Amino acid sequence: MSDPSCVLQVCVSCKRARAADGEDRAEPAASDAPEGRQLHDALLDAIGADPALASGVTLQAVECMSNCDHSCTVALRADDKFSFVLGALDASPERVEDIVTFTSRYLEADKGLPAWRERPVHIRKNTIARLHPAPLPRTSQD
Repeated sequence: MSDPSCVLQVCVSCKRARAADGEDRAEPAASDAPEGRQLHDALLDAIGADPALASGVTLQAVECMSNCDHSCTVALRADDKFSFVLGALDASPERVEDIVTFTSRYLEADKGLPAWRERPVHIRKNTIARLHPAPLPRTSQD
């Protein structure tokens, strides 16, 4: 995948977000790894299993995205497309499928803006930010 269409960044330091009452939102995972790391690994498997996605997406593990109250957090970015920051995610099969579905629609959509109704419900309800298109910076070739 030498020329990916987008970058999917996953905060691997995210821990399970807390509900308003201070309780964990989901059952503790079997792994000792942070939920964000588990989400990254699950996405690595899911994207790798889909040749179209594998050729169009670079999965990138990143440290804290400062969205701790609404973690786990991912960001989807590409040249001249809208960028999205998504929260309230976890490594469950349902959330992984939501992210994969949204990423596929993002790649297909003009300017990276899939129709609102085409986005998984969880993604629609947990979009933290949508940033307007701008070219990503390039290093100079001096």
